Amino acid sequence: MAYIIKRGALYYLNLKLPKHLFPRCTTLRLSLNIRHRQSALFIATSLVQRLHHHLSEHPLTDLQTLRALCSQWRDSTPTPTIPTTPRTTAAVSAKRNSDSPTLAALSKLYIEEGKRGGTWRQVSTEEVERALSDLFELVGDMPAQAFDAHQARLLKERLSLCPQYFGLRPEFKGKTLRQVVDSGSSYKTITAVTVNNRLRKLTAFLNWCKTNGYVTDNPLTGMKVMTGSAKEARLSFERHDLNALLNHEALRREARKHPWRYWLPLLGRTTGARLEELCQLRVDDFIEQQGIQCIRIDDSREGQNLKNASSRRVLPLHTALLDLCLLQHVESMRVTGADRVFPDLEAVRGKLGHAPSKWFGRYKAKMGITDPRKTFHSFRHTFIDDLREAGVQDSLIKRMVGHEDSSVTFGIYGSRTPIKAMAEALRHIE
Repeated sequence: MAYIIKRGALYYLNLKLPKHLFPRCTTLRLSLNIRHRQSALFIATSLVQRLHHHLSEHPLTDLQTLRALCSQWRDSTPTPTIPTTPRTTAAVSAKRNSDSPTLAALSKLYIEEGKRGGTWRQVSTEEVERALSDLFELVGDMPAQAFDAHQARLLKERLSLCPQYFGLRPEFKGKTLRQVVDSGSSYKTITAVTVNNRLRKLTAFLNWCKTNGYVTDNPLTGMKVMTGSAKEARLSFERHDLNALLNHEALRREARKHPWRYWLPLLGRTTGARLEELCQLRVDDFIEQQGIQCIRIDDSREGQNLKNASSRRVLPLHTALLDLCLLQHVESMRVTGADRVFPDLEAVRGKLGHAPSKWFGRYKAKMGITDPRKTFHSFRHTFIDDLREAGVQDSLIKRMVGHEDSSVTFGIYGSRTPIKAMAEALRHIE
């Protein structure tokens, strides 16, 4: 696409507009009041970036308003000083940008290819689309080659200012994400871990663009927000924490309305499983293997998603759960025709653990545990710490919690699940 044309001695912006937005006039033409071709390319590329950004946020803007905005942007953009030699650098860069497809167009190709190849599961696809949506909302659409180091830094900065649960909080209703980020208001932002997760997904997108020859460089490579270690981010529970959190009377009071409030903390303590893995358990995930009652953590059924392939596992049930009649609860769900063990959990953005996570935060505070580094995930840390202190082999612990084992002996060889060894190890979990 040519962004400039020459009429007489002056260059003009010559931009083809999206037909679905401007069916009657498909070209915007505006004098740049510039005689030098390289300077005109610079100004035109800048105007196109700002115009794409504006249309991504205000797609109903009429042509007259758009032309007026371009005139304002042209007049406020300083004319660059172009050296006479070497002549090619700026012109090649601007020409490269002008010929580059937009990030939005490439994102559609990226998503379509990922879906065709089965690259992501449903939840992962939604997370990739969410990250791409953040990209366009926070820095706008633009030619792919125009996304440079400055844009990458701007994206990271604005992502770090995004509010938690933007689409769910009533105070943000009717506002765009960019409006909230630019407002300077006080609110709880997403965590650094969440920012880095989204940056990783966008880095993968830019890597795809680079591999396919749409860009020559990926400015997001290595871009992340500095955080503490995972060990610092989450603490294990102390014994007094566990005594308070797993008090049966307290849990029964909490579970009067929702039975999962009783079972999830007990399951978290005795399995070390992730919250989402427990929330999505189905009644047929409770099985018997080698004469031992077990649970199967899998992603073979609709609505089940795991972090990675290593997360698929079978784990013996702790005898304490059997004594507390967990299997009777599962059977009662089966009798009612429910597929899931906790059928009243509803997914929020594809996550069944949303409500339990919120509830557990309130519950632990009520029980006197206020350290923000102690969350439901702390059950997992505590489980691993207890097994290591008891001298259980790391290879067995990794199998029990669904961690990848990189050793050749245990990671590649041996496919039989050591159920009896796991059951013996669970004796160390009080």
